[in-house]
Amino acid sequence: MKEHKLTEEIEHIKEEIETKADELRERHRRRNKRTVQIVTVVIILLLLAGITVACMPLIKELRTEAGMEKLKETLETRYSGIEAMGIFVLIQAVQVIIAVIPPVQIIGGVLFGWFVGCLLSFGGILLGTLVIFLMVSRFGRPLVEAFVDEKVMKKFKFLQDEKGLIKVLVILYLIPGIPKDVISYLVPLTPVKRRDFFLYVMPCRLPAILMSTLLGSNAIDGNIVPVICLIGSAAVLGIAGFFLKDTVVEKLKNRKASK
Repeated sequence: MKEHKLTEEIEHIKEEIETKADELRERHRRRNKRTVQIVTVVIILLLLAGITVACMPLIKELRTEAGMEKLKETLETRYSGIEAMGIFVLIQAVQVIIAVIPPVQIIGGVLFGWFVGCLLSFGGILLGTLVIFLMVSRFGRPLVEAFVDEKVMKKFKFLQDEKGLIKVLVILYLIPGIPKDVISYLVPLTPVKRRDFFLYVMPCRLPAILMSTLLGSNAIDGNIVPVICLIGSAAVLGIAGFFLKDTVVEKLKNRKASK
């Protein structure tokens, strides 16, 4: 009887030791994974910082009207149609990823017309957003924390709720003034499927892109009345979005919390 009890105690001790060993191994594995993620994120940030510093002259130029005009002339004179389109799409994609270049959709309308410019701008935004999805899916929250302010992350924390998430994202993406590029960093952390996001949410960016390319196209053609109408519409929508966006976000947040 004593031998049987002793055997049971030994087995119990062995199980505890194995459990502790497994916990230590798992903790060590998580720590190593976290370290690798942090190191990788730091390397990516350093690369992006280096690219940004190298591109600062271009970025500073693009923030001015003269710089935008210079970009237009460069694309028109130095590159063929296909090359210019490719460069424009890449610039648009970079604008989504690092968000230090101002929106270039108007230039798309100037260079390629409202329809092709809209398609190219949307293609660049899709490409940039896809890159963000792939990076966040690979490196997780540390990458998002490096790019997105903590206050913004707390503000949109309600997006972690799976119920009706696509509908909520559609509403957010239709409101002027909502930081869509920033939300693109947060969405990969939510339960939403990548396919559903690109299929149902991303097209909601088309109205704003179309308005910008129409503005650029009509401006280069000298159509003053459409330009004034588009600027007026953009101003009204922008002001409405500025005053309503926080209210809408709060209502969506409270609606999620009440369910």
